[in-house]
Amino acid sequence: MHQLILFDFDETYYKHETTKADIPALRELEATLKWAESKHEVITAVLSGSIFESIMEKMEHAEMEYKPHFIFSDLCSKLFELDDEGDYQRSKDYDTAVSETTFTKAKVDEIIKSFEREYHVELHPQRAFRDDETLYEYYYDSQGDTEKDEQYLKDLQEKAAAYDYAVHYNKTNPKAGDPENAYDVHFTPKNAGKLFAVHYLLEMYDLDSESVLGFGDSGNDEIYLSYIGHPFVMRNSTDNEMKAKFPVTRFDYYKGLNDEIKRFLGQ
Repeated sequence: MHQLILFDFDETYYKHETTKADIPALRELEATLKWAESKHEVITAVLSGSIFESIMEKMEHAEMEYKPHFIFSDLCSKLFELDDEGDYQRSKDYDTAVSETTFTKAKVDEIIKSFEREYHVELHPQRAFRDDETLYEYYYDSQGDTEKDEQYLKDLQEKAAAYDYAVHYNKTNPKAGDPENAYDVHFTPKNAGKLFAVHYLLEMYDLDSESVLGFGDSGNDEIYLSYIGHPFVMRNSTDNEMKAKFPVTRFDYYKGLNDEIKRFLGQ
């Protein structure tokens, strides 16, 4: 019987300010994951909002040696699987599961223009977009009223849903390089997101959600953490609402992950 361990990436599996002093704790975590893989048939997966190229660059920057079995990138609208040679290959099966309808930048632009005209606001692109996108990322500056922000963004979700597109939003994380007092706003195909990725893995391995261990640090992890049996928010998280809703790791970053994984596996 496989066991499943899931990680958000930024400020959970990956510490943005990783220094040489963090490497011993990182190596201990990686040793635990290798042991868990060989002795407990553990399957590991990263569930990330970041694009795949960025994840690879950050893992190299932190001198990470262990490679998770699965990396769900682009807000889990793409899946990359580790092959027998230790390289990541994009999953065509997952692409098929995600893209039931055509997903285009032109339609995203149309939805955004309608939203901006109605509420007299702007969405700002977070990066230069590529040709083969399943994720379009924007920043929305808070209007200074949380209820108004929620109202506007929920209406944006409804506008997108009319075309079978999904809009995911959460408050930005300045520690991950985001601006203050803003929201991440992500457009994806309808079948994407962290919960969709979890369902995909559970079906692949015929597992029950109650047996899954997962970690996150911010609001975009809430839906998937609420679904699994063993959720944790990182102690280093700056999201006090998330810390109030879920168990919190006893330590920060790599040490915190290592500690909870060992306890989960009875070590």
